Amino acid sequence: MDQLTSPAIVAAAADLLGRPLTLDRELTGGQHARTLMAVDGDARVVVRMFPRGDDAVRREREVLRRLGPLGTLAPRLLAHGEAQGHPVIVTDAVPGGPPAPGLDPVVIGEQMGRALAEIHRLDPVDLPDESRQPTRRAGRLATSAHEAWREVDLDRVLTHGDFWSGNALWEGERLTGIVDWSGAMSAPRGVDIAWCRQDLVLLGSTAAADRFLAVYEGATGQRVRDVRAWDVIAAARADAYLETWAPNYAGIGRPEIDGRLLRSRFDTWVGSLIGTRLQR
Repeated sequence: MDQLTSPAIVAAAADLLGRPLTLDRELTGGQHARTLMAVDGDARVVVRMFPRGDDAVRREREVLRRLGPLGTLAPRLLAHGEAQGHPVIVTDAVPGGPPAPGLDPVVIGEQMGRALAEIHRLDPVDLPDESRQPTRRAGRLATSAHEAWREVDLDRVLTHGDFWSGNALWEGERLTGIVDWSGAMSAPRGVDIAWCRQDLVLLGSTAAADRFLAVYEGATGQRVRDVRAWDVIAAARADAYLETWAPNYAGIGRPEIDGRLLRSRFDTWVGSLIGTRLQR
């Protein structure tokens, strides 16, 4: 992505809004977009800029209008446009920040399970449709992923698409919001469930992954019988680029979760899923 300065991005967002903004700080924890916090009078807004040609802003605009039932858990769209050819979106700032490093992953799992149940009640019609079927290039987990695919429920819900702790905001032990909706789509519920479970394992807690599932099932009143299959499919998707997530974890205040620790926790998790030791 071209290196526009943070003040230049905020100035472009101010033009889109039609009123002055003041740069507060640049936010970390993701790699897809440049994300800035700016002051808008007595309030704060979030400005996100994407690479040229990226359709994330168009997709996010479409989904944000559906999120009213989530109340303050989801941001509101304020403006969108371009800055020197880069798509830009401006939303209000959901209060909170990344989960504190000392926050119990089981607490994270419980509250994210409740939030995901609310998300999956929303209307997915006319959103981009994707099943997340494993490809033939799924690497060392390809065989397991394709076997798992035969077991999955493909009924569609509105999925977030990147439901992990770095896209959740917190005040103490209370989840205050879910952000980064550009990957939302019409997809099977297992896409979000398995992605979040995998993140909780990478945070260091399989107990949190199981508690997340139990709370989700309790909130939806629906048993997720294909969860192991989706766990395997999610792992196949993550395996090739797992170590590249280390900056994302550092960005939410967890620099100790480096590439080596991610790989160790991941391989142990996958071994428990497929009942064998992974070979690299």
